Amino acid sequence: MKSLFSSLKRDSRMKQGPSGTVEMLLLIVVLCCTSAMNAQDLSGYEIMERALSGSAWDDMQAQLSLILENSRGDIRERTIAFYSRENAAEESRMLMRFKAPADVEGTGFLMIEHQDGEDERYLYLPALRRVKRVASSGSGGNFMSSDFTYYDIGSPELEDWRYTVLKDTTLDSEACYTLKCLPKTDQIRQDTGYSKILRWITKRGFNTIRSEYYDESGQKKKILTIPEFTELQGVDFASKLIMKDIQINHISIMQFNNIKLDTDIPEDFFSQRYLQRGQ
Repeated sequence: MKSLFSSLKRDSRMKQGPSGTVEMLLLIVVLCCTSAMNAQDLSGYEIMERALSGSAWDDMQAQLSLILENSRGDIRERTIAFYSRENAAEESRMLMRFKAPADVEGTGFLMIEHQDGEDERYLYLPALRRVKRVASSGSGGNFMSSDFTYYDIGSPELEDWRYTVLKDTTLDSEACYTLKCLPKTDQIRQDTGYSKILRWITKRGFNTIRSEYYDESGQKKKILTIPEFTELQGVDFASKLIMKDIQINHISIMQFNNIKLDTDIPEDFFSQRYLQRGQ
């Protein structure tokens, strides 16, 4: 913009006659039109699409800590081995294997997200020695007694929601878009347990740094804050997530540590058969 205005001033000094004035006005019109096009607001769908853009790596493994704190201040911590992989079939796979404490050791969770079609979620419970599929109707259930639901664990389904852009805000010194997300159908509302989600997405980087979740009755239930991102191959990865259930005053914190990328995790690692091995 500065260089365009500078060239405009040079033109006005060079041309003093009526024709020069006309040309200068035409330049102003073109400049204003260009500015309007550059400043054109993105739709809510486009903002969310950018926020959900894919990663730059093929696979990832990390140590994940899940810390639970109740209203009395009692704290429980769970240690999880985390693995994920993108493949050419336009799907992503994620495996969580619980390592500690002893009462959850060996528990596993496998999720296969499809770009088209219903996602698959499987839970392995060592006590039962079998794999149980988590139905879509159960995706709103709490994951391993945390404040994250099975739906929260994965990426939101872009096409399941209607998006409205609310007023721009500044949050934690970041200029943000504010999106209101409403489920497209009653079935999605029932499956997820959410009647509305508000999201704060940064204009610089399109990172979601806050979300507010409303239950089926329309009451605010949970607040997600993401205070920490780790840059991985030029992509900001949410490495710390804090979910608070404000209705029962319970907090769950997910913290990713020792992140490793592109270690060639085998495809069959993300299978029901491997999940049932329990190790």
